[in-house]
Amino acid sequence: MTLKVRVHRFDPSVEQTAHFETFHIPIPFGEKWSVLDALDYIHFHLDSSLSYYRHSACTRGVCARCVAQVNGKAAILCEYLVPEHGEILLEPPPGKKVVKDLVGK
Repeated sequence: MTLKVRVHRFDPSVEQTAHFETFHIPIPFGEKWSVLDALDYIHFHLDSSLSYYRHSACTRGVCARCVAQVNGKAAILCEYLVPEHGEILLEPPPGKKVVKDLVGK
């Protein structure tokens, strides 16, 4: 199965405006992936310049630092499960200034 992931990209140090970049991720049949797993796949296999927040407590939903918007709604990325196919839209956390891509402060 393939998941289409549209990711907000913006580096204010070199860009004037944000844009979206599309990635296609193979999700093995029957596996449950979180949005954070999908971002890890993108970072390690497709584009290492992608910036997103990952913390040692991630995958436990404890710190909530990996919050961002998934399909227009705030979500904790390490807990939010992606569909095995289809599309998701990832944007920075609501109400935060974008530092780079999905990282806000």
